[in-house]
Amino acid sequence: MFGNRGGSAVIGQSMAQHDSRGLVERVIPFLPAWAAAGALWPAGALTHAMWGTDPAALPWATAGLTLITAGMTALTAKVAKGGNGYRTHSVVSVAGSSAWLTAATIVGPGTHPLLDMWLMGAPALAVSWNVRRVLKIAGGKDGDGGKSENQLFKAVKLAGTTIRGELTVAPNKVTAPLQLPAGEMTADDVAAAKGRIASALSVSKSSVRVIPDPEHHDRAELVVVPHNMLKETAPWPGPSAPGGSMMDPLHVGIYEDGEPMVFWLPGEKPEDENGNVVRENGNPRNASHVMTMGQNGSGKSHGAKIVWTEILTRHDSNLWVADPVKGKQTLGMFLDKVHWGAVTQEESEAMVACLPKVITARTNFLAEKGLDQWVPGCGLPYLTVWIEEAARLLRDSDDLVDLVQTARSAGVTIVLSLQRASFDQMPTSVRAQLSIRWCFGVDKQREAEFCLSEETIDAGANPGLWKNKRPGCNYLEAPDVDEDRYPTPGRTYATKEVDMITAIDTAGGPAPTCEITAAAAGSAFPAHRPQPAATSTTSRETPSGAPGDDEEPSEGRYTGDLEFIHQDGYQVPVNHEPELDEVDADTELDPVTEPQDLPRPEISTDEAMQLLRRAVANHHAAGNETIGPRDMPDGFTTHVRSRPWVSAALGRLADLGELRETGTAGRYAYPPALDNAA
Repeated sequence: MFGNRGGSAVIGQSMAQHDSRGLVERVIPFLPAWAAAGALWPAGALTHAMWGTDPAALPWATAGLTLITAGMTALTAKVAKGGNGYRTHSVVSVAGSSAWLTAATIVGPGTHPLLDMWLMGAPALAVSWNVRRVLKIAGGKDGDGGKSENQLFKAVKLAGTTIRGELTVAPNKVTAPLQLPAGEMTADDVAAAKGRIASALSVSKSSVRVIPDPEHHDRAELVVVPHNMLKETAPWPGPSAPGGSMMDPLHVGIYEDGEPMVFWLPGEKPEDENGNVVRENGNPRNASHVMTMGQNGSGKSHGAKIVWTEILTRHDSNLWVADPVKGKQTLGMFLDKVHWGAVTQEESEAMVACLPKVITARTNFLAEKGLDQWVPGCGLPYLTVWIEEAARLLRDSDDLVDLVQTARSAGVTIVLSLQRASFDQMPTSVRAQLSIRWCFGVDKQREAEFCLSEETIDAGANPGLWKNKRPGCNYLEAPDVDEDRYPTPGRTYATKEVDMITAIDTAGGPAPTCEITAAAAGSAFPAHRPQPAATSTTSRETPSGAPGDDEEPSEGRYTGDLEFIHQDGYQVPVNHEPELDEVDADTELDPVTEPQDLPRPEISTDEAMQLLRRAVANHHAAGNETIGPRDMPDGFTTHVRSRPWVSAALGRLADLGELRETGTAGRYAYPPALDNAA
């Protein structure tokens, strides 16, 4: 927030304009907003102590405070007058404060996120009212429609600039729409004055941003973010969608105003194959390749691992990672989780070399299904190929130019991560195909121009300020992210690698390796497969905190070829040959005189699908209407296939029409034909 410093800046601006008044007279008008903001927390503590801890009184207090909130909000809306959004500003202030007080009464003002909301919202509201007062004193009354010239803009050499429309107040952000004098100024002039504006408000230059109006060159938005929330990293909340789809956004951190930082990799059409509208704006989102850039120590690798965790906790995704320079040091514990980890120059080159065949095999598969791009449930997991220290491979490979042009339609995203994406490190034709730009701290501001757009830099983005002194701070440009967010800095979550690995295991482990993709990769593809979770407390299709593996298992037992019982806390096969109990295990066997058929080391995929279909039929015959991975019989996910494989296999049965998707992720219903057959 501005804090006391911001309050002093606003007061100082007014003092400069009214030197004839006494100090007390000049300061007092600005104090009520700060006094109200400061008194809100102790008021919440008092009401919580009086009523929040009394079970008998709390319901009555809650009802009363709710009525008071509604009444005060309605009264404010009725009596507040004035232009420039004065009424809206008043209603938001009263409604927000009253709602916070009600919540604080119930759970206490020191609990999260109420404490965070007060720390962010209360000073922002106080500053916004002080800013409004400065604007009113300098430029006229609130009721003048916001068209009067403002002395603040005269002071920063933007004479003729006026406030247009409403002053927008959000937690930790104040936005003022500006009308510039036609034919005299553009948004570039306001951007050039950011330093003077920051000085007038006594905030850092990076706290002031200017966003041009794309349709009116004589308009712009002035955004002031008083409190730098990026000084401290926010704790990682865990994977955003365990068991979900790659169509769900990837959560990587927070912006400086507290909003989540997200992006998407797969493309999405406005309508699905059934004609249902899935994108309200009617515009498609194209699948994206990614450039991530930042100097050594800027937190780029840590940000990558957060994205890897997001990918590895989705039920329809595979992840390949190559690092020809740092190798195992970068992958660390993720080496046992990714579907292909290349840790040498030779392995990394082999990964890149096999991609043309992989892309061809995947596009052929999708074409046979009548698809021109990847969609959830198509039978292929989405593939992300993440190449760390990509500069070395970019110098030695001509294939990447063609790959980035063809991979998107195959459901493949290529991520190129390097320290400096200059022209001698990355071909221009490759850079043009990377629609997601993720820029961490750089040594010099001009290096950011290799990653971020000119508009983003002109609006105030400056990763050169961080260098590697504030790891994790970054700017993000990506499809479906509001362009107003591009110059807004963010920071990746704070977490440890072991916690991310634990989260992957808790979510059920990585999705099964795509056999079509592996076969197309040929002998280069390692025999290594991701390690399954040692324990799983949350199924892949069940978000954290939702009912999952701790629920009672569904009724009925598997009675097919495999049958298991619980013994001493373990699942062991039922003894189908009790006559062998009397056999002495130490007796020497007769020599083998004829070839013997030895049991196969594991159940084949076809056999596993046959057993799965039998389990589905038995489950339906028991009278159940829906099925999911947790309904598999005892021992199936231990001795046949893993839970992620079951989740993917049930999705394939839905694609074949043997099951129907429901509104719940990971749950499938039986089709009418199967209902009639039963």
